[in-house]
Amino acid sequence: MNKPLTSVNQKATKVHPADNVLAALANLLENDKVRYNDEEYTIIGNVPAKHKFVTDDLHPGDEVFMYGVLVGKAKAFIPRGSAITTTNVAHAASEYKVSQRNIDWPKPDVSKFIDRTFKGFHRADGKVGTANYWLIIPMVFCENRNLDVLKEALVDELGYGSNQIRRAQVGSLVDLYRSGKSPDEVLKSDLTFSNTKSPQRLFNNVDGIKFLNHDGGCGGTRQDARALCGLLAGYVVNANVAGATVLSLGCQNAQVSILQEEIKKRDAAFSKPLYILEQQDVGSENDLISLAIKQTFAGLMKANEIQRKEAPLSKLCIGLECGGSDGFSGISANPA
Repeated sequence: MNKPLTSVNQKATKVHPADNVLAALANLLENDKVRYNDEEYTIIGNVPAKHKFVTDDLHPGDEVFMYGVLVGKAKAFIPRGSAITTTNVAHAASEYKVSQRNIDWPKPDVSKFIDRTFKGFHRADGKVGTANYWLIIPMVFCENRNLDVLKEALVDELGYGSNQIRRAQVGSLVDLYRSGKSPDEVLKSDLTFSNTKSPQRLFNNVDGIKFLNHDGGCGGTRQDARALCGLLAGYVVNANVAGATVLSLGCQNAQVSILQEEIKKRDAAFSKPLYILEQQDVGSENDLISLAIKQTFAGLMKANEIQRKEAPLSKLCIGLECGGSDGFSGISANPA
């Protein structure tokens, strides 16, 4: 049976074997004991999380290596276990020549992760996402205002708003007012988080709706339109995306047909739900928004049917390889 992925209780790590500094994984305080590779270090002073401390005593002029390269030289004596700062280290770098590039990469030992798994959203193309989002995409900037209307209509009502608790608190005050409470009684009411029931998400398996407003699609060259469609296609095929609603005016340079071509380049067997609305075909703006709300809601229902399932760590993607040009790669685990 596969073992679930668990965190390692480690306070510091070395980025590259050639480094003579360790990176703090948590805030380290004076006299804290830190063990790495069977060697113990006593912290001198405080070392904030993500900052580095030296593994050996450094004297003025001694070199500091980080990420396997020279990054500085000690300006003063730095005792083992002390943080490196702009005060005690001066910038330094090795000479660089293209002909002398060293692209060797020491492969880390990953044997302990071979049987580890994580729970993700499995896609038809074999990728596994760490999140499950629905996208609403404009093909041209003049559809942005319709995205704003859809955002106002969908986000809070479905429980994805960033101020759900605050809205619930205002709702509680509205109830007090309607029940005839006086201003003094309202002022004495308890609106702490624990006593305020936040609206629940309607779709528990959907992490949210992303609205990809942009300023392109109309002017510019055909190459500009192709580049924009390629960027949007990268979002659509991303492993963290369940499907998308596309709003098109109809006369812009960035045509839906180009978007579909770019999607096929990235996923020839693309099968995610993709609802495309051409405003010039639909008619009025009100009809377009009503249809977009209905189709997006139906898409969210389909996305909600997808549940997290175990996947090997080899399916865990960090970076652009998760689906092309996208804005999800950096926030894949817990997007804001």
